[in-house]
Amino acid sequence: MDRTQLDPQPNFLLLDRAVIKQVMSLDAALDCAEQALRKTSNGIAHQDVRRTLMLPGAAGSCLSMMYADLADQPLFGAKVLSVFPDNFAHGYGSHRGVVVLFEKSRGRPVGLIDGGELTGWRTAAASAVATRALSRPESETLALMGYGEQARRHIATLAQVRPIRRLRIWGRNRHKAEAFAREQADAGFEVEAFSDAREAVSTADIICTVTSSETPVLSGDWLPKGVHVNAVGASVPSCRELDLGCVLRASIWVDYMPMALTAAGELVEAIAQGAITKDHLRGEIGAVLEGSAPGRECPEDITIYRSLGVPAQDIELANFLYNAARQQGLGTQVELSL
Repeated sequence: MDRTQLDPQPNFLLLDRAVIKQVMSLDAALDCAEQALRKTSNGIAHQDVRRTLMLPGAAGSCLSMMYADLADQPLFGAKVLSVFPDNFAHGYGSHRGVVVLFEKSRGRPVGLIDGGELTGWRTAAASAVATRALSRPESETLALMGYGEQARRHIATLAQVRPIRRLRIWGRNRHKAEAFAREQADAGFEVEAFSDAREAVSTADIICTVTSSETPVLSGDWLPKGVHVNAVGASVPSCRELDLGCVLRASIWVDYMPMALTAAGELVEAIAQGAITKDHLRGEIGAVLEGSAPGRECPEDITIYRSLGVPAQDIELANFLYNAARQQGLGTQVELSL
């Protein structure tokens, strides 16, 4: 179809957090995350690595931009976020910004979406997709290293793909960890908070590291046989949640190989030191989903999904949100002569 004959788009559409919550569901988030990861590995996604401008303040503070075009979606775009890891202590989200969408016929901007809320949904959903692909199907015990927004979202999404019954919570502030544990107990889980990180992960089937730590919070010596790890919190080379022991002991999959080789601090450092080569990494999780790369090989394997966030995830989900909001008559229309 000639794109010049497409029906005209409506005025520029703003989607805030309330609209996103209204149109989103866990099933939709999981489907968008899986599709984006597949497209990352099968060539449908055209994207690049995250661009960051480091800022003063806590480690990991930065301005971040990611952009992508998906050949099978009508809108392309970019996400621009500020990342302030200390925000959690002050009652704010750590990732704040927007996704801007453009149509493909003439490149007109057509939408602006709350980037923090979108990131919250897609990050946890991608971990759940990787968990479904790599963890043991009977996994029941989930250890969380961290107790912020992503910890909460990871519990909800992982419980969709595995029969999670028990939660083990660790964080640097014991009182906050205990408060988070009480909240999750009220949601129906068997929960225990720990002051010792090693004890917290000792019987885990799945571990999620969702911290803003500059230095490792998880040691390879602590990993039980058969565990699956979602390493989520560190997104710039200066921060890392895993030590070298984790890297050496585990089979590792990533979301987007070019990003992992430039921004996953523990992997970049291990390769630079000669402790591993690139071949130590098993590949992209999307290739496992597509059947072009192997996944877990036996129940005793230790598997890691190293998440950095893929631009395709943002644009896949943004297309879904934009279309769903239009169909339901939601969002705020703004006249822009662009």
